[in-house]
Amino acid sequence: SGGMHSGIDIGEDVVSPYLWSRGLKQIDVLALTHAHQDHLGGLPAILENFRVGELWVGRDIQNEAYQHILAVAREHGARIVHRKQGESFDFGGVSGNILWPDNLDESKSAKNDDSLVMRLTDVSQSFLLAGDIERPSERTLLAEGQALDVNFLKVPHHGSKTSTTEPFLAAAHPAIAAISVGRDNTFSHPSPEVIERLEA
Repeated sequence: SGGMHSGIDIGEDVVSPYLWSRGLKQIDVLALTHAHQDHLGGLPAILENFRVGELWVGRDIQNEAYQHILAVAREHGARIVHRKQGESFDFGGVSGNILWPDNLDESKSAKNDDSLVMRLTDVSQSFLLAGDIERPSERTLLAEGQALDVNFLKVPHHGSKTSTTEPFLAAAHPAIAAISVGRDNTFSHPSPEVIERLEA
């Protein structure tokens, strides 16, 4: 979804105070899944309030909001790193793989299927952070035989019925699934169908 403006700055009013309460002043990596407003709107505040080492992005998008994020990142000394399928990383024992996007072709407008998708492993725990990918990307990841099995799934696209297909969910088979969504949102996320699939 393209997202809605709610009148509060999530980065300034929610995320920053929480991170400060945890004693954090520095962030090694800030990852932007894709350039929709509900995913990038709070980032300028985070880039301004914390020492951010790297900003991870997937495909470049030719829109003003996204270009503004890149400018703010550069202004505050964060290194912009484009990530794509096949890359891996290791941070203090947490290893990760980038599963999507499969290429870095620039796009005119942001799409849910542009989302940066990461699988993280920390000793015995594994996490799939699926951004807002929808059926086409889920199908491709399955067809490619990507490792999707995890303990924890960040459910794609706020629990929308356009995502979390049965084959994708069967491959991930998480013990815990978390849906990032606002109560009583205008999109009626999460979809009852997705909740049923998760419960099953």
